[in-house]
Amino acid sequence: MGFTPDVLFYADDGNLPTLIDPESAPCPSLYYSIDTYCNPWHLPYARGFDLVLTAQKDFLSLFTDEGLPAQWLPLFCRNADKATPFEARDIPVAFVGTLGHKNNPGREVFLRNFRARHPLLMRSGDFFPIFRRSRIVLNQTAFSEINFRCFEAMACGAALLMERCDNGLHELFTPDENILPLYPKDNAAAAASIASTYLARPGRLAEIAENGRRLVAEKHTSLVRAQRLTEHCRQLRAASAQRWRLAQADTRRIFVRTAFGMIASELHGPQWERHRMFFQTLATR
Repeated sequence: MGFTPDVLFYADDGNLPTLIDPESAPCPSLYYSIDTYCNPWHLPYARGFDLVLTAQKDFLSLFTDEGLPAQWLPLFCRNADKATPFEARDIPVAFVGTLGHKNNPGREVFLRNFRARHPLLMRSGDFFPIFRRSRIVLNQTAFSEINFRCFEAMACGAALLMERCDNGLHELFTPDENILPLYPKDNAAAAASIASTYLARPGRLAEIAENGRRLVAEKHTSLVRAQRLTEHCRQLRAASAQRWRLAQADTRRIFVRTAFGMIASELHGPQWERHRMFFQTLATR
């Protein structure tokens, strides 16, 4: 009772929001929007916070154009451990991730087309045991986002085979230096050709993989991101950033309710009825 935190940090975890009144937080607050591309409700919901951090650079302008303070904060990996020696890796190319998700219906088609041209280990679940044995990790995205797999693969010492995209990719990585050359999105033949070419050059492949591992170890770990987050928190505290938000709480609450209404409208089917009613109630309270 009576406790006021120094700062509130709320991170998108790919699920429905559990913080229902962010606009009333008595301290500075930050919102980390990761899956903005498949959750448009993030935009009005972000009005409840003092600073928005977005994982995908191309979506930054969606927040700033609405007058919201926003910064690009790319995703990251856990600490990059010393990699398994490259010559000991027994998986030429691997993919670990979800298959058949409604937000990415083309993934499984792409992976099977790749495997028809080049051997590929496909798995879901824990990526660490596979990535640490892999020479190349194939990446495929839903909306050309820079996803966690980019950083995780490199941290495990595998060479990242990534599609062409924006979202700050060329600011984060350099093709043919710390990641493999890029393939056109959904072009399995081009991706398989790159994999085959570099597997035939094991020395160069190992060099790119090690360059990538060193890069993420230096610039893209959870510790590096936490340090930047802490600096954002310090600046917001020094400016008492919550004062402006709290003065506008009634207006901002309308936007947050709009987000809840958007969520309710997207929840279909009897298995979601309880959740739909919950967010519908929040939207109209």
